[in-house]
Amino acid sequence: MFHKILSALVLACVSCVASAQAYPAKAIHVVSPFTPGGGTDYIARLFATKLAETTKWQVVVDNKAGANGTLGLIDTAHANPAGYDIVVGQKDNLIISPLLTPVSFDPVKSFTPIGMMGTTPIVILAAADSPYKSFADVVKAAKETPGKLTFGTSGTGSVSHITSELLRQQADIRLLHVPYKGSTPALTDLMGGHVALVGSSIASAMPFLQGGKMRALAVSTAKRSPTLPDVPTIAELGFPAFDVTAWWGLLGPAGMPPEVVARLNAELNKILARDDVRAALREQGIAPEPGTPQAFGDFVKKDFTTWKDIITNTGMR
Repeated sequence: MFHKILSALVLACVSCVASAQAYPAKAIHVVSPFTPGGGTDYIARLFATKLAETTKWQVVVDNKAGANGTLGLIDTAHANPAGYDIVVGQKDNLIISPLLTPVSFDPVKSFTPIGMMGTTPIVILAAADSPYKSFADVVKAAKETPGKLTFGTSGTGSVSHITSELLRQQADIRLLHVPYKGSTPALTDLMGGHVALVGSSIASAMPFLQGGKMRALAVSTAKRSPTLPDVPTIAELGFPAFDVTAWWGLLGPAGMPPEVVARLNAELNKILARDDVRAALREQGIAPEPGTPQAFGDFVKKDFTTWKDIITNTGMR
C-alpha cells in the first residue's frame, strides 16, 4: 500500500512539473476591459507585446469594453482557470463598480491575483482654450454656479468619478458628472467643448497634453507625478487630505494552477524590470509596481475595504 501511495505522489509531482513546463500549449488571451486608446488598453498591450517578445508565446489582446469595465472581468471570472484567459483589472472596475452596482463576481473570491502592474494619479484637465487656467479657477466657478460645471469621466464608478465626488466633499463644490464609456470619448468631447473638465489617467491624456490640446490643472495623488512635475497636487492646493491613486493589476479566474500563476508572475516582474518598459510606463505617468501574487491579493482586499468606507462616507451612488 505504501508503495502505491508513494507512486501516486511521484506521478502527481511529475504531472505538475510537466504541466508547468508545457504551459502555454495555446494562445494566451489578455482581456483589456475598456475601449482602445485608454490607459488600461495601453498597459495591456505593452504587457502582451513584451510577453510575446520575451517568451515567444502567442499572446492576444481582447478588448471587451462595457458595463463600466466590468464586462471583461465577468467574462474572465467565468473562464476556464487553466491560465489562458487573464485580465487587466484596476480600481475602477474591480473595486469601485462592485460597491455601486450589483455585479456577478466577487472582487476577491472570483479571481486569482497574478501581480500588480502599476499606479498613476488622476489628472484634472481643461481644454487648451478653456477659461479655467488653474484649479483655483475651477473651484471659484463651481462655487458661483453650483452643479453647472460639467466634469467628464470614464464612467460611473470610475476612479475619475470618485475623484469628482471627493472634490465635492472636501472642496465643498458641486460638479455635474458626465459619464462616458471610457476615457477616450470623454477626452474627445473635452476638445470639442462639450464638457468643461475631464478626470483621466495620465496615460490616456498624454497624447492630448503633448499635442498642446489640453491643460493639466491638478493631479489627485498626495505627491506630484514625475511625468508632470509642474502640475500641482490637489492636496497642496488647500485640501491636504486629498489622495486618490489609480492602479492596474493582472488577474485570472479563481482556481488557477499555482505553478501557472508563479510562471506568469515571474514573466510580469521580468517585464516590469526592463529599462525600456519602465521608461515607456513613466512617459505615460505610470509607476511600475512589481510584486508577488500574495502581495497583490492582500492589496486588493485592503483597497476594497478602504473604498467601501469612503463611498459610504461620501454617499456616492
